[in-house]
Amino acid sequence: MSDARTAPVPSRRDRLYDPHHISRKEAGARAGGRGPRRSIIFLFLWLVTTLWSVWQLLQGQHGFDTPAALPALLALLGCTMGLLWWLPGPVVEAVPGSHRTGRVRFLVLALAVVIGLVLLRLLVGRPLLFALPGLALLVLAAARVPLRRQQLLYALGLALLAGVAGLGAGWISFVSPTVWASLQVTLVLTGLLAGWGVLARTGLLRAGVGRSRFLSEGAASAASGFALGIVLGTPWALCNVLLGAANEEQWVQAWWQPLIAVQPGIAEEAWGRVLLVPLLFLMLRRTARVRIALHAAVLILAYWFAYLHTSGSFDAISTLLIGTLYVLPITYLWLRQGLEVAIGFHFWIDLVKFAAAYLLNTGLWGAGLL
Repeated sequence: MSDARTAPVPSRRDRLYDPHHISRKEAGARAGGRGPRRSIIFLFLWLVTTLWSVWQLLQGQHGFDTPAALPALLALLGCTMGLLWWLPGPVVEAVPGSHRTGRVRFLVLALAVVIGLVLLRLLVGRPLLFALPGLALLVLAAARVPLRRQQLLYALGLALLAGVAGLGAGWISFVSPTVWASLQVTLVLTGLLAGWGVLARTGLLRAGVGRSRFLSEGAASAASGFALGIVLGTPWALCNVLLGAANEEQWVQAWWQPLIAVQPGIAEEAWGRVLLVPLLFLMLRRTARVRIALHAAVLILAYWFAYLHTSGSFDAISTLLIGTLYVLPITYLWLRQGLEVAIGFHFWIDLVKFAAAYLLNTGLWGAGLL
């Protein structure tokens, strides 16, 4: 008699909630392959944009009113399209959900969500962030998702790292550094745990969507994913400086302050992606097919997240530019490549911006080096 008949079979509950059950091979197989043509085209766009951006920065270009601004926007648009085309799409056909899209119900629900999110931004503003940990705790209680020790420790480690970095967030003025740092700890810890729970509960995690490389594949994969995010994000980081993003960061005066970029890199991925995208997907999938609900959740929250980074008025142009050129690439990197890749991408964009601000503020760079 074969030993396989008596071997213990993991329960459905264990398979559903165990992040280790998703191996790198399985996640890659579910995501599908990247054709060489797509890779070559994206590599070409990445390389040309990077080299051109370095050349422009060496000549002292760093403002939205400079001749380099429009080409930088077009180059970023090309890189964004190339990246989204190059990234493999997750196979979500096996994820439970509606088998058809009720157009009227879906559109009404999506429109209601958009209006609600805009009103929250207009009426509440930044203090809205203080409500997110409470929302995450409610999700954890309602979903009754079992927490594994490794998940808890990893989320706590990222939360403490974001909190320590948040003590030096000089761009925050509406609360004290201590309050801001404490908020980052609670946002990251509760946001990650609740988001991972919803991803597991909905079946998205088993489809390889929004996984953590550290939890599913180990520390080496997480480190390589973080490095991959940095490499991929280089054109976005350089063009961000070309467009003048560093000009208003007057608070950066010390050489170490650019490292504070790890705080938004971790925290904003935790609540802006891992927590909110699965929650909105959970709402929308009752009225639409899984793939449509997932992409709708991504689009709605990407542009709302971009709107949060504007002055607060109806700044449609800034929202469109930030959402399309920055938030969408980060979000789809998280969905398809993992949390650590998105953190690396986000961290690198802010690090380069803060480093450029330091060089500008200290007079080490300004008129150009060539």
